[in-house]
Amino acid sequence: MTTATPDARTIVRSARAFEFYAQQVWPWHRRLVRSKLAPRCARCALSSRREPLGAGGLCGPCQAAPVAAAAPPRADWSPALHTLLAAHQGRGGGAHDALLLFSGGKDSVYMLRRIRDEHPGLRVLALSIDNTFMSPIARENIDRMVARMDVDHLMLRHSRAFMAQVFRHCLTHLNADGGYGTVDFSDGELILDTARRVAAEQAIPLILCGYSRYQVENGLQLPGFESPRTRELSDRVETAGIPLTDIVTGDALRHWWRASDFPAERVARMLFPMAAWDLEEDQVRAAVRAWGLVRGGYDSPIVTNHALIPLIGVVDVHQLGYSSFEVEFCRMIREGKADRQHWQNVFELLEYTSRTGMFVRPPVEQGLAMLGLTHADVGIRFDR
Repeated sequence: MTTATPDARTIVRSARAFEFYAQQVWPWHRRLVRSKLAPRCARCALSSRREPLGAGGLCGPCQAAPVAAAAPPRADWSPALHTLLAAHQGRGGGAHDALLLFSGGKDSVYMLRRIRDEHPGLRVLALSIDNTFMSPIARENIDRMVARMDVDHLMLRHSRAFMAQVFRHCLTHLNADGGYGTVDFSDGELILDTARRVAAEQAIPLILCGYSRYQVENGLQLPGFESPRTRELSDRVETAGIPLTDIVTGDALRHWWRASDFPAERVARMLFPMAAWDLEEDQVRAAVRAWGLVRGGYDSPIVTNHALIPLIGVVDVHQLGYSSFEVEFCRMIREGKADRQHWQNVFELLEYTSRTGMFVRPPVEQGLAMLGLTHADVGIRFDR
């Protein structure tokens, strides 16, 4: 099965048009199509198709949780992270002490700059992994940041055929958490596994990943900012609840983590600094702009995430009735770490355009072609 090559111009043009429309035009457009949209939680904007609304138009999580201003303080993991990073300066068995996963998004840019500022003695190797569907904006951010920070950098790329096989299987075998819990999660696990292997091969004792506290607690099911040692010393046999052998076979399995290939002392510790710092989304965006590291319009996940995100979002709406990414962002809204109106606009416009095809049709058609799939394969049917 052959796959198409992504057209960077189509991806960027569609993403920017969608984001502009969501924030500048949609608040007016939605008045005309309100009856076609699912009701949303009055506090966090979560779709009623995900959680039924109760008293006061609130979803279950909002009824159960206190408002952000009255919520008890969350555990502060940052002092423990600072101590650990300080203790590892100069301790790597090779040329580096830490392998920092660098995607080119605002979070990884923030993480790299802050690590360099607070721990200048930590010898960092930035690792970027191109899943062959990388946003050209993310790639530009990577090149610009690496040059500005003068950091050692490694770019790795899995084959298009392998990545298409992984994404194709996961997109056609969604779990209860939709594309977020299947396609996006398996992509993240593969990125972490690639970092684990690079760190073990180069005797780098730490891996730094920019996952948020939500992603760490709810996605990885971890109680703190470090992955447990038992997990790091285990071979991977499944991803997103899918056995690896259902996705790929033979030599392709080598792309996933096999701790048994290395002595235990070569297996790195996996840390999540962004989860420890637990920042608001706007704090991160303001910081990277103030540092002059990410230009305006280049810091949105809509334009820095990979080329299949529009397809994943549309498939979610057709199969679940809402975007599976809503759960994460609505929790951030609930906790006062993301702007409610901004993300309500995004998710409502996605719900609407997933039916009409406005803005999303070009990247969706391109994504399907890249994976060798049809509308019927993933349950998409645009309105005429």
